[in-house]
Amino acid sequence: MATPSQTLTLSPGQVIVSLNFDDGLATQLSAAAMLVARGMRGTFFINSAPLGTSGHLTLAQVRGLQDAGHEIGGHTLTHPHLTSLSASEQRREICDDRAALLNAGLRVTSFAYPFGDKDSTTRQIVIDCNYNSARESGGLRTPTSCSGCPFAEPVPPSDPYAVRTHGSVQSTTTLADLQGYVTRAEQAGGWVPIVFHHICGPCDPPQTYSIAPATLTAFLDWLVPRASRGTTVATMDAVIGGALKPPAGGPSPGGQILKNPSLESDSNGDGTPDCWQRGGFGTNTFTWTRTSDAHSGSWAQQVRITNITSGDRKLITLQDSGTCAPATTAGHRYHISAWYKATTPVRFKAYVRNSSGAWDFWAQGPLLPAVSSYTQAEWTTPPAPTDARALSVGLSIDTVGTLTMDDFALADAGV
Repeated sequence: MATPSQTLTLSPGQVIVSLNFDDGLATQLSAAAMLVARGMRGTFFINSAPLGTSGHLTLAQVRGLQDAGHEIGGHTLTHPHLTSLSASEQRREICDDRAALLNAGLRVTSFAYPFGDKDSTTRQIVIDCNYNSARESGGLRTPTSCSGCPFAEPVPPSDPYAVRTHGSVQSTTTLADLQGYVTRAEQAGGWVPIVFHHICGPCDPPQTYSIAPATLTAFLDWLVPRASRGTTVATMDAVIGGALKPPAGGPSPGGQILKNPSLESDSNGDGTPDCWQRGGFGTNTFTWTRTSDAHSGSWAQQVRITNITSGDRKLITLQDSGTCAPATTAGHRYHISAWYKATTPVRFKAYVRNSSGAWDFWAQGPLLPAVSSYTQAEWTTPPAPTDARALSVGLSIDTVGTLTMDDFALADAGV
């Protein structure tokens, strides 16, 4: 991990530009290369849950960004509107995301609020999760908005847990707009974080929050010579400074090891979440639905059994050769949780892939009661068998009724 950064100070008229890239999008790799080619480094704010899913960076790519000198920041597990969640759910989204990134060997000190959405509770949770700073969306003056706002943040910022920006760059943002953010700040000096999302042009499908590679290239080329007048590029961490603090909260000791645990991503549009499968056996009549009746985010999964003679129906993590299925350690227990509601009892089930590559039923949890509103269920597996190589887990139903589920989490609980 990088050495903790030192707090910067600015001379009169000096400007620092921080280039931010949100959501861990795969197209941002091209931007990272553009920055490196010009001696610049950016801050990439990562949602850990979608890593490796369609359109997103893989964990290996994120590690590569850090190895190249870019900063990795936290952005919650699943990118929810935080103020729509309970305090405990906000803590899980913020703390568990940071814990997962730290456990993956990443240095994480900076946070960005998804959608810029926060209140006093959210701000305090970010502090409690041991972040050194947090970035908003908005608060700096543009030609068309926030006329009473400053052109730049001071250094140090007025509130390190409410660092202001001009809002996110959109497809309508021009090169002149980006240059104006900088030149107006140069009148008095200060800090200008600029927030990017998709790097594409034209984008397919169209993306509101995007910038064409040619526009970004031109902006970076324009920035390079401005170093001679005191305008430089630095990461968020380099501006804020401070030591790396330990994780707070989050699954222990291994952190979230599921991909797409919130069931949001469905890249092929078949209704089944990426890295999950709708399973079951026996004689029964059932229907599956990708439902908007979600615990958080936009989507959950629902299965309804209308007639059953034998068997079950279940949503379990994809039983593949390793792209989605978490690897296991012999003798370790695994802690799974999920939010569910059901008209009949349900239970967790677990499968393992053996040394021959076949998937076998392994264990199941106790029956969980029917509940009418979303309730969090938890279960810790027995120690993994000696020949277990990968794990598949999920929730099942084996009687007539309906099960709706969302927001899974899986962590290595150790021996």
